[in-house]
Amino acid sequence: MKFTVHTMEYAGGRAEASLDLRNYQDSDYEEYRIMYNGCFLAMRTALELQPAECCAGREELARRRSEIWILEISGTLAGSVAVYGKEIDDLVVKGEFQGQGLGRALLQWALVLLEKEGRGPAVLHVADWNRRAMELYRKQGFRIIKTEVIDRTAGGRYNKAIHYIPSRKEI
Repeated sequence: MKFTVHTMEYAGGRAEASLDLRNYQDSDYEEYRIMYNGCFLAMRTALELQPAECCAGREELARRRSEIWILEISGTLAGSVAVYGKEIDDLVVKGEFQGQGLGRALLQWALVLLEKEGRGPAVLHVADWNRRAMELYRKQGFRIIKTEVIDRTAGGRYNKAIHYIPSRKEI
């Protein structure tokens, strides 16, 4: 199985955010694990990635709690985003909250955080399979700066980096 992963870098203007997020807490674990695995299951299954349910364990999430941000709506975890250094990662929105602009809002919130802390430009990674996320990121000002083809055929793990030169349309 081969699949493509893009590294994208933020090249947009000043971000704006109106969400009120809080850091991950150990009491979030079960609900967070279900939300996280639910958001990535279809992609990981289609790309034959194992394990299909890939949420980090309770201890690992506790270690990273200062970098994981939770969006609650009426006492329910609705979404989350992690910010590691200048990388935006694990942006997820629970199924019943999708289609309401929360993915865009979480992304903008993370960009504002990075701007405030002087970390940037923001980068993120996205599988080519995840066209919906790629389109969101492009619309929000991200551009592809690198593409990698991951080849897991014949039982091996081969990772070949292909430097991507964006078209004028993407710049």
